[in-house]
Amino acid sequence: MIYLVGSDLKFEGVKTLVLNEISFLKFDVNLNNYDALIITSKNSINALKFNEILPVENLQIYSIGKATSKAAMEFGFNKIYTAKNAHGNEFAHEILPFLAAKKVVFLRAKTTASNIFEILKNDGVSIDQIIAYENLYKPLRDEQRPPNGSVIIFTAPSAVRNFIKNFGFDESYKVVAIGKTTANELKFAKNLKISQLQSVNECINIAKTLV
Repeated sequence: MIYLVGSDLKFEGVKTLVLNEISFLKFDVNLNNYDALIITSKNSINALKFNEILPVENLQIYSIGKATSKAAMEFGFNKIYTAKNAHGNEFAHEILPFLAAKKVVFLRAKTTASNIFEILKNDGVSIDQIIAYENLYKPLRDEQRPPNGSVIIFTAPSAVRNFIKNFGFDESYKVVAIGKTTANELKFAKNLKISQLQSVNECINIAKTLV
């Protein structure tokens, strides 16, 4: 059986475990004051919606994944750069050359596994950061624990932490991590595959080879 942890997407033959709840935080920002917006999750876009902040069509968006870029486009942004690197720190170095002389804002989670803001700030980028949302732990029942030998897809570092908090971790699990940042939380896993694309679909394709 394949389990998807950290995403609420539904796929045939895959059981979804939602171990967190997103809480959007109140903030106010005038996007017209910036040349670029950095987002690393569709939750950043949902946070703008929550705070009734409208998109600025010509604002340059730097997005870490296709799903995030799609959310930005559907919201109303039309200048979107999608990262080639799914790892947060590598993403920061990738977009750094584009940010010279630009005023930048970064919408982020309360807790992050990467150092995007620090990397860009230390390299001279004029950047503000706004904590736009947080991941809250959601306990599940013990009978929802994946049986030994299951294939488990983790889509975020917080998903790994919440899973272990709920169920611990069995060595027989086969694991797929959506990227390097998530994989860093799974260094103890003996059967680990890392998706080179920040894509749940790609993770599922990998998981199917492990069943």
